[in-house]
Amino acid sequence: MSHTSLPPFATPLTDRRIRHDDLLFPKVSIIVTNYNYSRFIVQTLRSVARQSYHNWECIVVDDLSTDDSRKRIRRFIDDEEIHSEQFRVIERKTNGGQLSAFMEGFRASAGEFVMMLDSDDILLDDFLHTHVEHHLGSYPVAFTSSNQYQIDGKGVVVSGDHADHQAKGSLTLISRATFQRGYWIWATSSSMVFRSDMINLILPDNDSLFTICVDYYLANFANLIGGSLLIPAIHGCYRRHGGNNFGSHPVLGAINSVGDLSKHPPHNDFRQAIMQHVLSRHEQFKALLTPVGFCQFFFRVATLKEFIGLLKAYPHIFNKSRAYYLIQLFKFKKSRLDLKMPYMKTTVNLHPLPSSATK
Repeated sequence: MSHTSLPPFATPLTDRRIRHDDLLFPKVSIIVTNYNYSRFIVQTLRSVARQSYHNWECIVVDDLSTDDSRKRIRRFIDDEEIHSEQFRVIERKTNGGQLSAFMEGFRASAGEFVMMLDSDDILLDDFLHTHVEHHLGSYPVAFTSSNQYQIDGKGVVVSGDHADHQAKGSLTLISRATFQRGYWIWATSSSMVFRSDMINLILPDNDSLFTICVDYYLANFANLIGGSLLIPAIHGCYRRHGGNNFGSHPVLGAINSVGDLSKHPPHNDFRQAIMQHVLSRHEQFKALLTPVGFCQFFFRVATLKEFIGLLKAYPHIFNKSRAYYLIQLFKFKKSRLDLKMPYMKTTVNLHPLPSSATK
């Protein structure tokens, strides 16, 4: 009887036992939101069609563009010989902004994983394969973020790194995060692949809550609940150009300033939106986080003064004694004494398969 060896650090994508049992690999829904980026959109869609991982769908949401975006999108899909059925277009009748467009695309999606791809960015051929591999073969997280080349409006590669991305050579787990103060350690939204169940949990009810910088809300909220994984290798391209909603600054060197921060919604707006969302769905979040975890979530997001105010304002939600919350706060503070940053960074590896899987 012959035996076929597997790589010593195989992931489910290379585990032949899965194929033997007719198990399926997850679908990734790629939501492309577009507004007046006709000069970039076809290149973006071509990068989707080239993916080496084939179980994906791409939903293009045009947010009432006034240029010829819709004509170019339809022509690309009509001319796409192999993957045309995997593309769908939603042509909006009103302009609602980035969050609203993404939410409409997400509601129409069917994937177990989802990403928000800006219509001026590019995915390298192995982007989806790499992200699915890490989602299935590494520590389970809410989302992954890989590094990006930075390109200009003409498509010239002007930087071999996205300065915000903090992996710096190592596969890095981000956990135990707080959010009283703002920070950003990932690349852009086009570098991220989320679990769809997480997005469904944290999407706000108000689709006009944020018109730009939606990734700041999604990434930080998801990271607070389920952690994130920084993939150090480069698997996509982020375009910086004068017409970008936020990342309009040129690459000047080590200056870590992607865009005009005066245009970025205040950190406190995101923090308040996250807390209100959890309060509005408190029964669901208590069941997911456990009562203790629910309490600790607010320790990580609210100030002490705000938390005391929440105890008074929502007695039906925070329905235990004051002594209970003081004890939980003491335990929480003690558990974070060793952390110098608002999050914990841990270097991780792909999980090796059991020895029986290599025979």
